[in-house]
Amino acid sequence: LENHELIEMRRISTLVYKKNKRYKQSIDLSKQDKMYKDAMETAFESGNPELAESLLRFFVENDMKECFAACLFTCYDLIRPDVGMELAWRKGMMDYAMPYLIQVMREYTGRVDVLDKKTQKKEEAQEKEKSASNDFVPDYM
Repeated sequence: LENHELIEMRRISTLVYKKNKRYKQSIDLSKQDKMYKDAMETAFESGNPELAESLLRFFVENDMKECFAACLFTCYDLIRPDVGMELAWRKGMMDYAMPYLIQVMREYTGRVDVLDKKTQKKEEAQEKEKSASNDFVPDYM
């Protein structure tokens, strides 16, 4: 099927590869047929950050800015922010990566706020323990 002349038949072969968890072959065939949306969905479904980042690099090397931006969001959970930022910076695609970077910043800020609140509660509890133990003054009369 992968060498068939009709693109839909080759697309079926990419779906068969994907179902059999042969993600790299599915992505390669999708890239060959310029079915980039299928390649992004396969990369996401694989759960493999290396596959997602290699697909992202493919888009950068071929100067496909819109596909780069779409891949950042489709594979959001798999792509490390430093990789996305570096690739965008090196190829002058920061405008396309900025929405992704803003979302990552927002998510990380939320995580830090939650951790800060937990730490603050623990510190307050420890302070109460220390002050409670010091409040006891025995009467010896």
